[in-house]
Amino acid sequence: MVQNGPEVHLDNLSLALKNMTCLSTLKLIHSQECYSSVLRYCDAKLHIFHCTYTIDLQILSFLNRQGSIRNLAITAMYAADVYFGIEGPTFPPTFLPHLTEVSAVPLFLNAIIPGRPVHTVRFKGQHACMGSWELNRIVGPSTSIRNLGLDLMAWTPRHQCSCPSIPKHVEEITLTGFATQRLSAYGGSGIRDWGCYLHQMLEDIPNLKRLTFWFEGKHADAYSWARLLFLEFYDTLSRLKHVSCVVAGPDVSTTFDFSSGCFPIPCSKDNRTRGHRAANDVRELMPIPVLCCENEEYICDAYSYLNLHLDRAEMEGWYQLRHRN
Repeated sequence: MVQNGPEVHLDNLSLALKNMTCLSTLKLIHSQECYSSVLRYCDAKLHIFHCTYTIDLQILSFLNRQGSIRNLAITAMYAADVYFGIEGPTFPPTFLPHLTEVSAVPLFLNAIIPGRPVHTVRFKGQHACMGSWELNRIVGPSTSIRNLGLDLMAWTPRHQCSCPSIPKHVEEITLTGFATQRLSAYGGSGIRDWGCYLHQMLEDIPNLKRLTFWFEGKHADAYSWARLLFLEFYDTLSRLKHVSCVVAGPDVSTTFDFSSGCFPIPCSKDNRTRGHRAANDVRELMPIPVLCCENEEYICDAYSYLNLHLDRAEMEGWYQLRHRN
């Protein structure tokens, strides 16, 4: 079920889900309403479940019956009737025992990761006010997490006292929230606001193997922005061996290696690379109000003033200023 799609009668959808006993993937996304009641009679053994509905008792009851889910995205906040207090919920060891990939708000991540073989985590939602996004608490050394997705759309660097600290064992990072044009009257945070924070964030991750920047903009811009990002982060990342970088946008990506000292090759349309697929997986869940917009009238992150603005003139000027000496 997606927003602005064909109208579906809830009773018919409930019956369909009840009868689809072999269903392995279910995505209930991009809807402003919560239709969790359709899950009441769904007994299929899912491997992938993505849902942007508010987390209510019906959804928790459904998840409690699901022992086979490996890929979970629960990106909304809790409903009032399931609020667990500041410490968040607790789940028994039998709850989603095979979970390996999860996208959620920090309160849910903090409860769901311990004791499960999770290797991929994507932070979503209103995490901007949390100390260092609670990364060290959630993605600690005792976890098996290697792939990290950070939604920078909900992070305003100029309002933060310190940048997030990335655990040293992380190998892949995907950053979303960059825009190559001003998407609203509010504009966005320029490189002078976010550049130094990303340098601090990335400079001490010895096991980093892949870094993906996801940008919103025209297809033709990917190579230009790849070159600018290469120049900006070369000094920070070139000392790390075997770090490849993916600059990806809608249906296009380009890849380069910081250690090679060479500018990235021209990009081409490519939705098959691992980095591009990973960026798309993160991006799929972005255009919903709880993740990026304070005003629910707008359901696309294009209307959020929290994007990190990629301005060519500003980035070139900032690079020249930093390397003048």
